Amino acid sequence: MEQLWLYSVITAHPSVPRHYWQSRLGDFRRRCKVSECSLVYTAGKHRSADGFAAVDRDGALTFLCVTPSEAGHGIGSALMEAVKRSQPQLEARLLQENLLGRYFLQQHGFVETERQPNPAAGQAEILMSYSAANDPAPRGAQAPRM
Repeated sequence: MEQLWLYSVITAHPSVPRHYWQSRLGDFRRRCKVSECSLVYTAGKHRSADGFAAVDRDGALTFLCVTPSEAGHGIGSALMEAVKRSQPQLEARLLQENLLGRYFLQQHGFVETERQPNPAAGQAEILMSYSAANDPAPRGAQAPRM
C-alpha cells in the first residue's frame, strides 16, 4: 500500500518534488496504523492491494488510492461508498493541483469548505467536506463488490 500511495501522490502532484512525499512516508505509516476504518481492495490478479481507503477517528478521509491498472473501473467509487456507509460526515484535505482528486470528491458529494496556504508544497491546501444529510446520491447505488 505504501508504494501505491507514493505513486498516487507523486502522479497527482507533478509540481511537488518527489522528496516532499518520500519524507512523509513515516506519517503515512503512522496514519494507516491509527485509522478508525481501513478498506483494501484486491482484484485477485496478484497479492498486493489494488486500492485502499482509510479514515481517521475524526472522520478525515486520509487516503483513497487505486492502482493505475484498476483506475476507471469503479474501484475508487466502491471504496468511497463503503466509507460513506460507515461515516455520516467526512473531510478530506488535498492540494490545489490535484484536479482529479477534487473532481472525484465533488462527484461523491464533497464541497470545498476552506483553503489554506501550504508553504511546504508551494500551493493551497483545500479542505473538502461531505455530509450524508446533504448527499443527493442514492445510498444503494450499484458498485463493484468489496
